[in-house]
Amino acid sequence: MPIFVNDIEISDDEVHEEMQHHPSKDVSEARHKAAHALVIRKLLLIEAVEQNLIEKLNGCSSSTEEDAIGQLIHQQVELKQADEESCQRYFENNQQRFKDKSSDQILPFELVHSHIREYLETRSLQSGINYYLKQLVGKAQIVGFKLESCDGPLVQ
Repeated sequence: MPIFVNDIEISDDEVHEEMQHHPSKDVSEARHKAAHALVIRKLLLIEAVEQNLIEKLNGCSSSTEEDAIGQLIHQQVELKQADEESCQRYFENNQQRFKDKSSDQILPFELVHSHIREYLETRSLQSGINYYLKQLVGKAQIVGFKLESCDGPLVQ
Protein backbone atom coordinates (compact mmCIF):
# COMPACT_ATOMS: atom_id res chain seq x y z
CA MET A 1 0.00 0.00 0.00
CA PRO A 2 1.54 3.31 -1.04
CA ILE A 3 2.15 6.21 1.33
CA PHE A 4 1.33 9.80 0.46
CA VAL A 5 3.01 12.85 1.94
CA ASN A 6 1.15 16.00 0.88
CA ASP A 7 -0.19 14.08 -2.16
CA ILE A 8 3.30 12.91 -3.16
CA GLU A 9 3.55 9.13 -3.35
CA ILE A 10 6.12 6.90 -1.73
CA SER A 11 5.69 3.59 -3.53
CA ASP A 12 5.97 0.12 -2.07
CA ASP A 13 9.01 -0.38 -4.31
CA GLU A 14 10.73 2.62 -2.72
CA VAL A 15 9.99 1.27 0.75
CA HIS A 16 11.29 -2.19 -0.17
CA GLU A 17 14.46 -0.69 -1.65
CA GLU A 18 15.00 1.38 1.53
CA MET A 19 14.55 -1.67 3.79
CA GLN A 20 18.13 -2.80 3.13
CA HIS A 21 19.33 0.19 5.17
CA HIS A 22 17.23 -0.75 8.21
CA PRO A 23 18.25 -4.16 9.56
CA SER A 24 15.65 -5.47 11.98
CA LYS A 25 14.53 -8.63 13.70
CA ASP A 26 11.69 -9.10 11.21
CA VAL A 27 10.47 -7.85 7.85
CA SER A 28 7.56 -5.89 9.33
CA GLU A 29 9.87 -3.86 11.56
CA ALA A 30 12.31 -3.22 8.70
CA ARG A 31 9.43 -2.06 6.49
CA HIS A 32 8.17 0.29 9.21
CA LYS A 33 11.64 1.78 9.76
CA ALA A 34 12.15 2.21 6.01
CA ALA A 35 8.76 3.87 5.56
CA HIS A 36 9.46 6.13 8.53
CA ALA A 37 12.79 7.24 7.04
CA LEU A 38 11.23 7.89 3.64
CA VAL A 39 8.36 9.94 5.10
CA ILE A 40 10.81 12.09 7.07
CA ARG A 41 13.01 12.52 3.99
CA LYS A 42 10.01 13.44 1.84
CA LEU A 43 8.85 16.03 4.40
CA LEU A 44 12.31 17.61 4.39
CA LEU A 45 12.54 17.60 0.59
CA ILE A 46 9.08 19.17 0.24
CA GLU A 47 10.18 21.90 2.62
CA ALA A 48 13.47 22.32 0.72
CA VAL A 49 11.47 22.97 -2.45
CA GLU A 50 9.26 25.47 -0.59
CA GLN A 51 12.40 27.23 0.69
CA ASN A 52 13.86 27.30 -2.87
CA LEU A 53 16.82 25.12 -1.93
CA ILE A 54 16.04 22.73 -4.78
CA GLU A 55 13.79 23.28 -7.80
CA LYS A 56 11.75 20.09 -7.78
CA LEU A 57 11.28 16.90 -5.82
CA ASN A 58 12.06 14.36 -8.49
CA GLY A 59 14.95 14.40 -10.89
CA CYS A 60 17.67 15.60 -8.51
CA SER A 61 20.61 13.44 -7.63
CA SER A 62 20.67 12.01 -4.13
CA SER A 63 23.71 14.17 -3.32
CA THR A 64 21.79 17.30 -4.38
CA GLU A 65 18.90 16.21 -2.17
CA GLU A 66 21.28 15.56 0.73
CA ASP A 67 22.84 19.00 0.27
CA ALA A 68 19.40 20.64 0.23
CA ILE A 69 18.36 18.80 3.41
CA GLY A 70 21.62 19.83 5.06
CA GLN A 71 21.07 23.48 4.09
CA LEU A 72 17.48 23.34 5.30
CA ILE A 73 18.48 21.98 8.70
CA HIS A 74 21.30 24.51 8.95
CA GLN A 75 18.85 27.34 8.23
CA GLN A 76 16.00 26.13 10.43
CA VAL A 77 17.69 24.55 13.43
CA GLU A 78 19.76 26.63 15.81
CA LEU A 79 22.85 24.87 17.08
CA LYS A 80 23.46 25.91 20.66
CA GLN A 81 27.11 25.90 21.64
CA ALA A 82 27.83 24.21 24.96
CA ASP A 83 29.42 26.74 27.28
CA GLU A 84 32.00 25.97 29.95
CA GLU A 85 29.41 26.05 32.74
CA SER A 86 27.14 23.53 30.99
CA CYS A 87 30.05 21.18 30.37
CA GLN A 88 31.20 21.43 33.98
CA ARG A 89 27.66 20.82 35.29
CA TYR A 90 27.26 17.78 33.04
CA PHE A 91 30.61 16.43 34.24
CA GLU A 92 29.69 16.91 37.90
CA ASN A 93 26.29 15.24 37.46
CA ASN A 94 27.65 12.28 35.48
CA GLN A 95 31.06 11.53 36.95
CA GLN A 96 30.50 7.77 36.90
CA ARG A 97 30.55 7.96 33.10
CA PHE A 98 34.08 9.31 33.21
CA LYS A 99 35.86 6.59 35.14
CA ASP A 100 39.10 5.12 33.94
CA LYS A 101 38.34 1.41 33.56
CA SER A 102 41.76 0.25 34.64
CA SER A 103 42.23 2.45 37.72
CA ASP A 104 38.56 3.07 38.59
CA GLN A 105 39.44 6.76 39.06
CA ILE A 106 37.34 9.66 37.77
CA LEU A 107 39.12 11.24 34.82
CA PRO A 108 39.95 14.94 35.15
CA PHE A 109 37.48 17.37 33.59
CA GLU A 110 40.18 18.81 31.31
CA LEU A 111 40.67 15.40 29.73
CA VAL A 112 36.98 14.84 28.90
CA HIS A 113 35.88 18.44 28.34
CA SER A 114 35.92 18.29 24.52
CA HIS A 115 33.95 15.03 24.51
CA ILE A 116 31.34 16.53 26.82
CA ARG A 117 31.05 19.65 24.65
CA GLU A 118 30.61 17.53 21.51
CA TYR A 119 28.02 15.31 23.22
CA LEU A 120 25.98 18.27 24.51
CA GLU A 121 26.04 20.01 21.13
CA THR A 122 25.04 16.83 19.30
CA ARG A 123 22.18 16.29 21.74
CA SER A 124 21.08 19.90 21.25
CA LEU A 125 21.16 19.50 17.46
CA GLN A 126 19.13 16.26 17.62
CA SER A 127 16.58 17.94 19.86
CA GLY A 128 16.33 20.90 17.47
CA ILE A 129 15.90 18.63 14.45
CA ASN A 130 13.16 16.66 16.21
CA TYR A 131 11.34 19.86 17.14
CA TYR A 132 11.56 21.08 13.54
CA LEU A 133 10.36 17.73 12.19
CA LYS A 134 7.37 17.79 14.55
CA GLN A 135 6.45 21.18 13.09
CA LEU A 136 6.67 19.77 9.55
CA VAL A 137 4.61 16.73 10.53
CA GLY A 138 2.02 18.99 12.12
CA LYS A 139 1.39 20.87 8.90
CA ALA A 140 1.67 17.85 6.57
CA GLN A 141 -0.96 15.48 5.32
CA ILE A 142 0.36 11.92 5.60
CA VAL A 143 -1.79 9.06 4.32
CA GLY A 144 -0.96 5.36 4.56
CA PHE A 145 1.54 5.64 7.40
CA LYS A 146 1.44 6.79 11.00
CA LEU A 147 4.56 8.34 12.43
CA GLU A 148 5.40 7.57 16.04
CA SER A 149 3.91 9.75 18.72
CA CYS A 150 4.91 13.37 18.49
CA ASP A 151 5.92 13.11 22.15
CA GLY A 152 8.95 11.00 21.26
CA PRO A 153 11.83 11.75 18.89
CA LEU A 154 11.24 11.39 15.16
CA VAL A 155 14.93 10.79 14.53
CA GLN A 156 17.66 9.54 16.84
